[in-house]
Amino acid sequence: MGQPATPQKVAILGGGIAALSTAFELTSQPGWQDKFDITMYQLGWRLGGKCATGRGPNDRIQEHGIHGFLGCYYNALPMMREVYEALGRKKGEQPLATFDEAFKPESFVLMWEFIDECWKQWPFTAPTNNLSPGDPSSLQKVTDWVQALVRFVHQIFDDNIHKITEGNKLAEEAGRVAMYLLDQAIKGALELGAGVIELLDKTWEWLSEHLGDRFTDNDDLRRIYIVSNFLLAIVKGTIKDDIANKGFDSIDDMNFADWLKKHGASNMTVSSALALNTTNLSYQYPNGDTTRTATMAAGAYLHWTLRSFAYMGAFAWTFEAGTGETIIAPMYEVLKKRGVKFEFFQKVENLRLSPDRKSIASVNIGVQATLKDPAAGYQPLIDVKGLPAWPADPHYDQLVEGEALKAQQIDLESYWSGWQPVEQRTLVAGTHYDKLVFAISIGAVPYLCKELLDSSQAWRDMTANVTTAMTQTMQLWFNRTTKDMGWDYQFKNEYDTCIGATYVDPLDGQVDFTHLLKWESWPQSNSPKSLWYFSGLMPDYDPPPPFTDTDYPRRQHDRVKYQCIQYLQASMGPLLPLATSNKVSPPGDPIGLDFSLLQGYDESKMGLGISRFDQQFWRANIDPTERYVLSPPGSTKYRLKAWGSGFDNLVLAGDWIYTGLNVGSVEGTVMGGRLASFAISGAPALTQIIGYPTH
Repeated sequence: MGQPATPQKVAILGGGIAALSTAFELTSQPGWQDKFDITMYQLGWRLGGKCATGRGPNDRIQEHGIHGFLGCYYNALPMMREVYEALGRKKGEQPLATFDEAFKPESFVLMWEFIDECWKQWPFTAPTNNLSPGDPSSLQKVTDWVQALVRFVHQIFDDNIHKITEGNKLAEEAGRVAMYLLDQAIKGALELGAGVIELLDKTWEWLSEHLGDRFTDNDDLRRIYIVSNFLLAIVKGTIKDDIANKGFDSIDDMNFADWLKKHGASNMTVSSALALNTTNLSYQYPNGDTTRTATMAAGAYLHWTLRSFAYMGAFAWTFEAGTGETIIAPMYEVLKKRGVKFEFFQKVENLRLSPDRKSIASVNIGVQATLKDPAAGYQPLIDVKGLPAWPADPHYDQLVEGEALKAQQIDLESYWSGWQPVEQRTLVAGTHYDKLVFAISIGAVPYLCKELLDSSQAWRDMTANVTTAMTQTMQLWFNRTTKDMGWDYQFKNEYDTCIGATYVDPLDGQVDFTHLLKWESWPQSNSPKSLWYFSGLMPDYDPPPPFTDTDYPRRQHDRVKYQCIQYLQASMGPLLPLATSNKVSPPGDPIGLDFSLLQGYDESKMGLGISRFDQQFWRANIDPTERYVLSPPGSTKYRLKAWGSGFDNLVLAGDWIYTGLNVGSVEGTVMGGRLASFAISGAPALTQIIGYPTH
């Protein structure tokens, strides 16, 4: 009998969602142990990449930004259901033991309109459906998404038309005409019947003529017009441009706004919160500058927007704990149990080409710290109320250099830390890996892949056209409830909370995450009553400085701090009207936050006024690996495929490669990981990666 085949050595560079999902897919195959020997090399002490979470004072959850899953995450949601099944926690004995305990349906979306020189809330509750978040089988094609969109609108219309119109016959008639338009559109999408586009155009002309400008002072009429005009342009454009056959890429050289206008969307619609939800959620502003017009490849915009109405169960699924606890730690535990090896404190420095420049001959790695007990390996997790979690700092007691790292307050995740590797190591092709997966974000490519860039025009084109932006985030713990601060909207569903993405720039995203407080460890006498997250873009004023400029992170940290303070002074009134100085302790500022409402972890040092902000959490996401991947017009054709690196043993993974979705997101990243697994093993099949075009 022949000798058994030696497992293929797979080295995965990076420890974010792309790396984890690649490893998960490879290890989900029958008999994978005989096929693969997988090692993951990760910078610093924790996994998660842009989704990394740390625990700060009082075990408070500290994130890179606002995270959650949309109901149209056809790849990420089923993967997480499989992760929790593989995790094998005992329900009733361990917290968040199942997918259904860890993820909750979320139906409420808060949009904002700026009308008559003031902000107006546009609250919206999306209908739920009976689709399981683990089964996207009925949502695999573009026509499925169009059908789901029409079902969505029908349900909204049938449930709300009388309440919305309040007896306004014109508004009700306009709504019914809009429904007729969409019905005709879906028939056209499925049957491609002659004359459907002409019918849609003529009927829309009638609707616009009857509405005229009479809706400008009527919120309900204006919103019916915007919703009808927007969705009609989406459906009409999908039909007219034959997206079902030609694919989303066929329109990606256009900007989203131009494409919408081409298919009948008005300036009011294109400028509306409804249309900008997609660009704001995915940070589509050049160089992160929200003072400039949003730009996004039309195909990527349409793909994301169309499928967002075709969701499984609920519009969104929120995490019952932090991202690190709900997503990253379970994936780590499953992969560890399956036999994947994790090498922490491994900073990738350079990929070196072979003499014939056809493969990656070696990888240079700087070892950031050494373990006191190498045989035991690094144990990264902590226990918080029975839940495995990630600390905000390394376990210094496990590291030989722990005391020095702690004393110097070195951030091992920062490219500007100034910390020198304690040793160098080299991964060699054929010895340490047969296949190399580059699962580090594209922002790091210019620093780590110089030889590849010198050798390949395709790599140079990709890094020049698939751009990135810095982001910023802040988290606020309040000593009053959200309701006590003026939030009076009555939710329809038990799990709903406030989620918005079209408020004041640059921190235009905000969410009430009060439900996370139960996983923090505040003393009863000093316990917050609500918790809000804010996030947004951070413009690039100048190119990042050399990594020798170790003061750069502090400057950017301070920049975010003072921008956040200014934001709170200028924009809290419309959001939480009873949280202003004039309402808390009149007379005072009618718009700005009363900073006495902020709850700190050490009340004796909180002080008064703005100084109370010092004990909140804010973050500047400035490192190359943390920058958000954008989708500007014309960029899609430059994205490399997972198997298209141009180098024999190099596979790519991430939301920056060509995924078919081509939008920065956890869903796009999971798709990138699944595609990397396919490139290595042929599984999962491309037809199982929903959203990836197979024709």
